[in-house]
Amino acid sequence: MDALDLNPDKYRLARALRPFSYSVALVTCGLGVVLAYQQGYGDWLRALLVMLAGVLLQAASNLANDHADVVLWKKRSGELARQVVKQIHRNFILAGVCAFIACLMGLWLVIEVGWPLLLLGVFGVVGGYFYTGEPVVYKHRGWGVPAVFLFTGVLMVSGAFYAVGGVWSNEVLWISIPVSLLASALLLSNEIRDYLDDLGHNIRTLTVRTGIKFSKRLYATVLLAVFPFSVLLFWLGELHNPLYLIIPLPFVFTPLKLLANHSGDAEMVRLPPLTGQFFMVFGVCFILAVV
Repeated sequence: MDALDLNPDKYRLARALRPFSYSVALVTCGLGVVLAYQQGYGDWLRALLVMLAGVLLQAASNLANDHADVVLWKKRSGELARQVVKQIHRNFILAGVCAFIACLMGLWLVIEVGWPLLLLGVFGVVGGYFYTGEPVVYKHRGWGVPAVFLFTGVLMVSGAFYAVGGVWSNEVLWISIPVSLLASALLLSNEIRDYLDDLGHNIRTLTVRTGIKFSKRLYATVLLAVFPFSVLLFWLGELHNPLYLIIPLPFVFTPLKLLANHSGDAEMVRLPPLTGQFFMVFGVCFILAVV
């Protein structure tokens, strides 16, 4: 497959920012902040900085996500390839700026809360970098889905709680699991959409390694698993108003219906934004259920 089969439009800033994915930062950080307030540890300035830093880190992750494609475009000649490489580099630099500003906010929070938050932050930033950064590159090793579950899900919720409240809570780890599952589902939706491109360019994502059929089943399982796990949390006393979770039920069926399409079908481009929409609706309702 020719490297120019990759869609050059996806590197434009508006698309590279991936607006649908900001539901992840808003929900995961928001859940951590709300849990801290619920347990009496609220601090509005810390909460504001946590939310802003979370959105900036999400932007940095999105903009850096395509940097591995530089190798593919450098193999080609022509003005289009040169322009695409420049745009990818610009996006990567902007990702660094976003990450730097987020780190400055994080350092202020470390001064306020204590050095353990620094360890959490370093762990998260390094883990996020290695999604596309050498020498690890989770994306090419098939580790992206579990890495997102840990770094973008569990760590974001727990880190937000700790940054706002100044205390650690193992209880928060369990409460973070449903939204962490959806963070993984959002990445899977991207892998399913890009399956043919990734396969043709030997980008060994989890979907390429396991096959499109398995990945679709995994996606559906992860998407639906948030409901029984939320029921379990209610049974354990962590959710107080589970009826809120009835609201997102209709939103789960549309992305699941798209799985009937074949790879490469135009309809599949709707899978990530519809997954992000479900994530946002479920996330807000889950926060309300926790409160």
